[in-house]
This record gives sequence, structure tokens and C-alpha cells, in this order.
Amino acid sequence: MKSGKHRVSLLILLCLMVVGLAGCHNKAYSQSIEKGLNAVAENKYQKALTYFDNALAQKPKDEKAQAYRDQTQAYLTTTSELKAGKVKTALTTVDKGVKITNGATSLTNKLKQLKVTVTSDYQEYQQLSDDVKAQLKVKNGNYSADVLKRCAAINWDKKPYLKPLKAKVKQLLTAAKKAKTNMKVSAAEAKRAAALRRKIAAAKNKWNMAALDDVPDWFILALFADDSDVDDAAEELDDEYADQADDNDDTNDTDADSADDDWSDQDTDSNDDTDDDSDTNSDADSDSDYSEDDDDEDSNRDDADDSETQSDDDYDDDTDSESDADDYDTDDQYDDDDDYDDAESLLNPAPVQPSVADRLFASASC
Repeated sequence: MKSGKHRVSLLILLCLMVVGLAGCHNKAYSQSIEKGLNAVAENKYQKALTYFDNALAQKPKDEKAQAYRDQTQAYLTTTSELKAGKVKTALTTVDKGVKITNGATSLTNKLKQLKVTVTSDYQEYQQLSDDVKAQLKVKNGNYSADVLKRCAAINWDKKPYLKPLKAKVKQLLTAAKKAKTNMKVSAAEAKRAAALRRKIAAAKNKWNMAALDDVPDWFILALFADDSDVDDAAEELDDEYADQADDNDDTNDTDADSADDDWSDQDTDSNDDTDDDSDTNSDADSDSDYSEDDDDEDSNRDDADDSETQSDDDYDDDTDSESDADDYDTDDQYDDDDDYDDAESLLNPAPVQPSVADRLFASASC
């Protein structure tokens, strides 16, 4: 009897354990589903996917958890395909996600919103593709202003789904630039373009006003048509008009070098002129000194014989003094006094002094 009661107790205990374990699984499942939906509400789709995977681990064949997971994966795959520029594939993926049954209402609504966005992106992609293809067939340079503005205004980072058309768009803009297409803009637009040029030139990049003047107004306006900032605009200019910025830099360098050469030439000429003036002044001073010495010699000749000897000594002293002064003025050009005297005598010969015998003979004759 006791054995039978013991068996019944064990059976009841086993049942309670099974029920308890099932309850734990159900609780973990419910928590995973709840946390997954909360993550969806916060647009944290990768985190939501992890929670739905946990729910499936608790209930591998649960249709609701599987539907939630499939919806989340469709959303993630669609956005990934858009970033990769696969807009047509993204439209197919999101369309399948919207059609998932037994899914969460919140996820269905988000997928529908995403489908609207993808559809619009695909239409923009298709329209731009058709327009660019048509413009590339233009032979006379008469391109459409609307198409060129739209092409120039594209922010490739904000519109990655258009990247497959990037090569064709660049080709069209290059062709328009070579054709010197310069569509007319209104006075207000021209004023705004001038203000935008100053804004770009004020930023820290290689673009200055001289280089920006060669960029047409319509292109400058297009750079900021998509709420782009100055850095984005500079990058677009680098892609489309980099050669103009480089040419301007080369021109500035050449001008700077030319200016340096001019200053160098002016300095050299100035130094030459100074040297010439110095030489002229030195010669003039030397001539003046010798002229004064000549006058002194004439006066000395009329003096008496005893004073003539003194005059000779004075003359020698004057000559020596003059020689020393000339040596100083010419910055020690001649180290040897005798060489200097010889050179000076050739250029400015001094009056020949009569010897003592000649003077005595002259006195006796009188």
C-alpha cells in the first residue's frame, strides 16, 4: 500500500517538474518576443533579430517567432541592398517582406513605409538613368539645364542607391564642362552663387575665388541644392573641376617665383648703382684733392729758397696723408703703399718738382 502511494507521489512530482520546465521555456520565449518588438520600436533591427532567434530556440517550430524573424531580416536586407546600390533588388526584397503572414503589425507597417521609400528611390533611379542616357546622345552641347543641375546636386553618400549611375553622371558633367555650358541664372541666383563662392573660399580647402570664378553659377547652386555643407561641396568640386584648382595653384606659384626674381633683380641693380655712385664720388674727391695740391705747389714755387725746402716737406706730408685717406676710402683695396702710389701716379700724375741744382742754376742766371 505504501509502495503504491510512493509511486503516485513520484509521478505527481515528475508532472510538476515538467510543467515547471515548460513554464520556464514559455517565460523565456515570451520575454524574447517582447524584447524583440521593443527593439523594433527603437529601430534596432539587428538587436531585434537576435531576440527573435532566442525565441525560436525556445520554440523551434513557432510560426509567430519565425514570422517576426523573417520580417526583421527582410528589413535589414532591404536597407543593406539600398546602400550597395541594388535598388531594384531591394524593391523585390521589401515587397516579399510586406507579404509575410502571421507577422507583427509593427513590423508590417515599417516594411510598408520602407517599400514606399524604396519605390520612390527606384523611380528616381530609373528617371535619372533615362535622362542621363538621353543627354549623352546630345552632339551640339545643348544640354538640359534641369538634368545637369540634378546631376551636379547628387550627394552620393546620402543617395547610395544612385551609385550604379555615377560613372554615367560624371561622363555627362564632364562633357557639359568641355562644351562650356553656362546656363543663365536669375540675378538673385547669381547673387546667391557669389555668396556661396565666398563661403567655399573661406573654408580650409584648396579652392580660392580665382579658381571658383571659372565654375559656372548653375554648378555652384547645385552643390548646395541638397542641403550639402561646404566640405561636401568642396569634394564635388574636386571631382569635377580639380584641374582648375590645380592650374590656379601652379599660376600662383609661378607668379610668386616671378615676383621673387623681380625683387632679386632690383636688389642687384640697386647694389650696382650704389657701387657706381661710390666709385664716382671717390674719383671726384681724389680729383679735388689733387687740384688743391696743385694750387699749393704753385704758391710754393714763389717762396724763397729756404722756404722751398720746407714746402717740399709739406708737400710730401700732404701726399702721404692723401695716400692714407685714399687707402681707407677704397677699403684696403691696395695693401702695398708703393703699388698704390704707382697706380695713382699713372691716373693723376703729380707736378714734377725741380731739383735743387736746377733751382740754383735758375737763381744764378737771374
